[in-house]
Amino acid sequence: MKNVQFVFLTLVGVTLVTGVVFFTLVRNNKPMSQSVFSAPIPTISMVPTQIPSYNAQVSSMDSPEGSKTLVLQKIQDSKGATYSAFVSSKSDEPAQQVFYEPTFDSKILSIPFNTWSPDNAYVFLKETTPTIDNYLVFQSSGNSFSNDVPYLSIQELFKKNVPDYTIEDITGWAGPNLLIVNAKLIEEDKKVSFWFELPSQSFIQLGTYFK
Repeated sequence: MKNVQFVFLTLVGVTLVTGVVFFTLVRNNKPMSQSVFSAPIPTISMVPTQIPSYNAQVSSMDSPEGSKTLVLQKIQDSKGATYSAFVSSKSDEPAQQVFYEPTFDSKILSIPFNTWSPDNAYVFLKETTPTIDNYLVFQSSGNSFSNDVPYLSIQELFKKNVPDYTIEDITGWAGPNLLIVNAKLIEEDKKVSFWFELPSQSFIQLGTYFK
């Protein structure tokens, strides 16, 4: 009887040992598909874009009561200069572009001290060249004039309407729609002042010369 029990216990022990060994072997030999594989993320080398070097110049002039600002920007590069003019408001309204023009270095645009009309409806810029000065009038709203003209060239209109005189300068505003134009006779040294009326785009000769 004892021999039978001994044999039975021996068989059970061998079975348990065999099971443990088999389980260990299976566990250590799992398929490769069950493992987690981490591949390195490739590194992308970013080459910086070559950006031309610009020299930007900005000037500005507030309206008399300070509610609006005329900003003139000049961007210089190897090809020349590009001018942009904007009218910004103290409110949340977006700035209005009133002028944009690439020019040669020989042409210079500037903001006169009295650029704003009394009602803030208009502004004007001075255009200086080696031969002649011009004055450009814009609506501060950014709207065009009649016939879809973006601005009025005082010099062109003056030559067309008053051919015997040349413009010396424009001193400022005599009213919401009136610019004071100082001029002189081409063949004489006689000086005369005119009003330039924006609605009619005409010149009215005055009896008084405004220095």
